[in-house]
Amino acid sequence: MKKIILLFVLTILLFLPTTTKAEVSINNTNGYILLQVEKNGEAWYVYPPNQSRYYLGRPTDAFKIMKGLALGVKHDYLTQTNIFPDRLLGMILLDVENNGEAYYIYPLNKKKYYLGRPDDAFKIMRELGLGINNVNLAKIPISTIGEPAIVYQTNEQILIKDVPFTSQAPYGDWADFRQENGCEEASVLMAMKWVNKQTLSKDEALKEITGISDFLLKKYGEYLDVSAQDTIDWIFKDYFKYDKVALVRDITKNDIIKELSKGNLIIAPMDGQLMHNPNFKAPGPPRHMIVIRGYDPVTKEFITNDPGTRKGELYRYNADLLYKAIRDYPTGYHETVTKIEKDLIIVSK
Repeated sequence: MKKIILLFVLTILLFLPTTTKAEVSINNTNGYILLQVEKNGEAWYVYPPNQSRYYLGRPTDAFKIMKGLALGVKHDYLTQTNIFPDRLLGMILLDVENNGEAYYIYPLNKKKYYLGRPDDAFKIMRELGLGINNVNLAKIPISTIGEPAIVYQTNEQILIKDVPFTSQAPYGDWADFRQENGCEEASVLMAMKWVNKQTLSKDEALKEITGISDFLLKKYGEYLDVSAQDTIDWIFKDYFKYDKVALVRDITKNDIIKELSKGNLIIAPMDGQLMHNPNFKAPGPPRHMIVIRGYDPVTKEFITNDPGTRKGELYRYNADLLYKAIRDYPTGYHETVTKIEKDLIIVSK
């Protein structure tokens, strides 16, 4: 129902009179709703992560923009925040814990504006919509939903969207050896669901994690600790039949950030005892694998989906700490690690 209301709101925006502020220049469009004042008042939304404009011309276009470009946030954050940080200016935020209600963060005053009712839509267009002439509008590149723009990036912060999360023990059954040692299976599963634009329930996660483990045991004779290369060959390529993955050796922190900025997910083998995650059972797993999906330059943290805990979705690690903990390990149950190898798996769409 909320999606229908939001669609109606954006549709209304397209046909309101041009009662906007002064025209904006090309240097001041990011995150704004623009009206093409020299034509028929066509409305465009300039999306901050890629600084491109999206046409709000038809109801179907508006629906795709709301669904494809909005950023999900928690209810408490939305309701308790009055002035939003620069990285969220111009974004459309969805309350993922309260029926998907939408808010527009106005770049000029950093405040939120509710998009749920027609009256609010009139107010946004009347007070916040900005006119732009054809010359300046032409300087802003056009994008459409469906193009490879999965990266959320503002002021260098990066977060790859729509990566579903699962713990390696979805229902907390750590007594099952397949789940206790299922970090490789869970990490690949999250990546593959992202690749295929699919969601992931606990039931499905449990079935897949144990199924992959059984497959590996039957075909390769091992499922407990699986090296990065074998994770690629056995799980990605053999089990999932997916080959847009690569092993990158001797990676640096800058390499990780660069790959994330390209829109690639990273799966990292780790020494879990160096990660100091308070949610791990002490002293932590000596061999672990996680998904890296973002980087925050302000806090200098990598943003992860860590399957080693039920609290692992969007879990943040200090960048230096995480990099120090990266360590590939040989296939086989607790085989001796003879040298530190900073090898990672790069997953592309």
